[in-house]
Parts: sequence; C-alpha cells; structure tokens
Amino acid sequence: MMYPYINLGPRDGVLIIAALVPLVLTLVFKWSLLEFVLSVIAVIIAFLAGSMKTDEKNMLSFLKK
Repeated sequence: MMYPYINLGPRDGVLIIAALVPLVLTLVFKWSLLEFVLSVIAVIIAFLAGSMKTDEKNMLSFLKK
C-alpha cells in the first residue's frame, strides 16, 4: 500500500469511484453545479443506505399480530 496512514478499504474505493462518475458527467455534459451536488449527495445516501444492517427481530413484526 502506498499510503498506509490513509487506511482506505475496497468500500471506500467504490464510493470514491461512484463520486467521480458525476464529476465526469458534469464535465462531459456541462451539468450545472446544482446538478453535480445533488447527484453526489444521492450517491452518498445510496451508499450509506446500502451498507446499513437490517434489524432481524423486527423484520416482519406487523405480520405476527
């Protein structure tokens, strides 16, 4: 590893690549700053939501009634 003090994992690499895609789209298709910021926020929210763990004990609790 080139910079061991940074301590980036594969999930961080995926997030960085996913955040760079809107930057490339902004440069190629001349998006506005608002579109760029909103797309990066959407990528970060989707990444965080995908890494959340489910609560197994309350999964289908409404069916048990």
